[in-house]
Amino acid sequence: MFRLFRKIREEILIGKKTRRYLGYAIGELILVVLGILIALQINNWNEERIEQRQIADYAHALIKDLERDLAMAAVIQAEVGVLIDKIDALAAYIKDKPIEEVRNIDLYYLMRAPFYRPYSWNRTALEQIKSSGALRQMKNQVLAEKIAAYEAFTNHLDGDFDFDRSVGARSVALAGKVVDMNYPNVHEIFRAEAITYAFSFPESEFHSAYKDTNLSLLTDDMEDVKVAVNSYLVLGGYYGIRPRAKIEMPRLATSATELIALLEEEYPE
Repeated sequence: MFRLFRKIREEILIGKKTRRYLGYAIGELILVVLGILIALQINNWNEERIEQRQIADYAHALIKDLERDLAMAAVIQAEVGVLIDKIDALAAYIKDKPIEEVRNIDLYYLMRAPFYRPYSWNRTALEQIKSSGALRQMKNQVLAEKIAAYEAFTNHLDGDFDFDRSVGARSVALAGKVVDMNYPNVHEIFRAEAITYAFSFPESEFHSAYKDTNLSLLTDDMEDVKVAVNSYLVLGGYYGIRPRAKIEMPRLATSATELIALLEEEYPE
């Protein structure tokens, strides 16, 4: 009988130990899991901190690129403005003028090179932001959307440039049928004039340099002249370059300036 009670007692003690050990094991498991979770959280926090530091570096580089874009765009806007002035002067020059009063030197000066320089966007930082996925990781998604919108607008301006270039090339081809362009060393004259004058008509360095060079028009039909001039008017119209100077370039400047301010606020040095 005593042996039976002793056996029962031993089994109870063994059961208590088992439960105790099981409790210890569960507790240790919980501690291990908590440790892993904390380590993962710390690792995620470190990775996010590194990512945000990298995004901040990209943002600072983007600010510099935007500032260079602004400087580049200001030069192009000035060039487009001069081109518009030339086309407006061309339209006024031939208005109600008989062919006998149209001078070759005047048409050459007004029709020469109806182009502006191509855009040279500074996209290094933007490409890094896109390729790294930083645009999606930005905490300020309004800022990210504005960056994407800015890129889309620059692509739109590139498309406008291609259109303007094609219209300008057609205009030059038509001008070549009515204007004798054989002025010697003309590029040197225009290079010197560009340093001191934006646009001056009818008084210009070009007119002074070639006042004794008597070249005649290639046509005696005013209709030929008007056909050529019409192509320039298309280029200088509201479906041509005029919106570049009056609407699009100011919009670009506003967008870039606003982006710079937002980037500086979001990612201060």
